[in-house]
Amino acid sequence: MLIKMRVLTRAIALGLAVGSASFAAHAEITLIKQDPQAGDPLSRLNFTVGGSIRPQFNNLTGDDGKNAYKRNGFDGGTRFRFLADYYLFDDISWVGYYELGVNIPAVFDWDNHHADGAHDTSRRMLYTGFQSKTWGKLTFGQQNSVYYDVVGSKTDVWDYDMLAQAPGNGINGDYDGSYRSRKMLKYKNTYGAADVYASYLFADNEYLPGNGLRYKRQGGGSLGVDYHLTKDVTWGAAWNYTDAEMRNPANNGSKSYNQNIYGTSISWKPDSWTFSFGGGYYQNFLTTHKKDVNNYFAGDAWGIEYMAGYTIPVGQYGLKTFMPYVMGDRLEYVNDRDYLRIDNGVGITFQLDYGFRVDYEHVFTSSTDNLGDMNLVRLRYDF
Repeated sequence: MLIKMRVLTRAIALGLAVGSASFAAHAEITLIKQDPQAGDPLSRLNFTVGGSIRPQFNNLTGDDGKNAYKRNGFDGGTRFRFLADYYLFDDISWVGYYELGVNIPAVFDWDNHHADGAHDTSRRMLYTGFQSKTWGKLTFGQQNSVYYDVVGSKTDVWDYDMLAQAPGNGINGDYDGSYRSRKMLKYKNTYGAADVYASYLFADNEYLPGNGLRYKRQGGGSLGVDYHLTKDVTWGAAWNYTDAEMRNPANNGSKSYNQNIYGTSISWKPDSWTFSFGGGYYQNFLTTHKKDVNNYFAGDAWGIEYMAGYTIPVGQYGLKTFMPYVMGDRLEYVNDRDYLRIDNGVGITFQLDYGFRVDYEHVFTSSTDNLGDMNLVRLRYDF
C-alpha cells in the first residue's frame, strides 16, 4: 500500500508540474522564437513544444478478455511533441519533428491499468527535412502516411474510431505504410486549391506479429491529393502500395503480397457544424486471422466511416463549448474471411478552460464475432 501511495504521489506531482508549466498557453509553446539577425545563428531557430495527456476508460459489455484493464482506466494516447524550424536562406528552412508517446500507467507500473508487457514510451514520429513556400516540403523518417493525411485524418475525429479505415487495421500501421509510416520519404506542395502528396516507402526491418511468422516491407509508395472545394469543404483521395513478404521460419515458407489501399473522404465544416465521411478499398491488406503465409491477408475488403456534430458555445462556468455528435462505421470482407462489423454511436465533447476536455461516447456494435457495445470516457489536457 505504501508503495502504491508513493507511486500515486509521483504521478500527481508529474501532472502538476506539466500542468503548471503550460497553463499560460493552450496550444504549442514557443521556447525559442525565430527572428533572423546577421551574425546570430541561434536567431534563425524556432523551437516549439506541445502535448496531450489522455487518461481513458473503456467499458465494453461482455467479455473483453486481455483488454479488461481498460475498464480500470488506462492511457488513451498521451504524447509530447517537439518541433524545430531553422531558417536557411530565401524561403527555405530545415525542419525536424519528434513525437514521443508515453504510457503513464506503465511508467509507474500501475497493475491492471496497462497491457502486459506494455512499453513505457514509444516513438510515434521522428522525421526531418526541408520546406519552402515555393518548392514544397520534403521530409524523411517516421511520419503520418499520405493516406492518413488525405483520407484517414478526416474521420479520425472521435475516440472509438478508425475501426473501418486502413490505418490501424492492417498488420501494423508503422510497417505497412498506412499510418505512422517508418522509413518514408514524403513530399507535399500546394498548387492553387490542391495539396498534392507523394511518398516513397523504403524497405523496412522485419515485423514479428507474435504468431511465429515474419512480415517484411520490401518497398512501396503513395500518391494523394487534398482539394479545397471551398473554405469549408475539403475532398481528398489517396492510394498506397506496399510490396511485402510473409515468411514462416519454421518451414521456410514465404509468399509475396502486393498490398493496395484506395480511399477517399470529405470534410465539411459550415458554421458550427462538422461533417465527415470517408471510405476505402483494401486489397491484400486486412488479415484473415490465419497462421498461414499463403492466406495471411484477405484479397479484398472495404470500409466506411461517418461523423456529424454541432458545436454549441457556452463561455461561462469554465465551459467554452460542447459538441453532441453521431458517428459510425462499417467494415466488411469481400473474400477470404467471413466477417462484418457495424458500429453506430452518439457522443458529446465538453471543451473546458485551460486546455481541458472531456469526451463521452456510447457505441452500438453488431459484428460477426459478437463484440459488445462500448461506453467510453476520455479526459484530455492539451498544451
